[in-house]
Amino acid sequence: MYPEAIRIIKDEHFAIAAVLHTLRHLINEIHAGAEPNFPLLKAILDYIVAYPDHWHHPKEDKYLFAAVRRRSPDTEALVAKLEREHALGYPMIETMKQQLLCYQANDPGAKEDFFFTAVRYIDFEYAHMKTEEEVLIPLAESLLQPEDWAEIDATFLENDNPLFGIKPKEEAELLYQRILELAPAPIGYAS
Repeated sequence: MYPEAIRIIKDEHFAIAAVLHTLRHLINEIHAGAEPNFPLLKAILDYIVAYPDHWHHPKEDKYLFAAVRRRSPDTEALVAKLEREHALGYPMIETMKQQLLCYQANDPGAKEDFFFTAVRYIDFEYAHMKTEEEVLIPLAESLLQPEDWAEIDATFLENDNPLFGIKPKEEAELLYQRILELAPAPIGYAS
């Protein structure tokens, strides 16, 4: 039986990638002369904080990564690298949020700073998800036992985040819908 947690992680990665693609698309459009859509840019950053950083990554760290580490100490370097990347992502988002405010206020150099950090974050997050899907998940499939997957699956199937006592998936879904409403075609529904 295919672990539910893997399906959920891949689905979540797909949603995160769609939002990152939207961010890159917006940056390219602005470079080409389009007016910045600040509400959409803010919604994207809010989504990244609400979903990957407060809901997706903590479950990977506490359950999937911990189980892989328990089953094979040889995975320590890989798991530590992925955990470090999770920790590095949040400060980058906070920096982008500040840079976006400065960009919106027309501060000198703020637009370029925001674009630089955003592109760096997008590339960073894509590489991180690729490592998880191409290296960690196949390793987990080979190492973990049914009892490991039972606990991991149960956690990933929950809508609540037991680490924070909140329901960020619902908030993230609302933000995702807001992004689609604000984003122009072909990314979203706006005209």
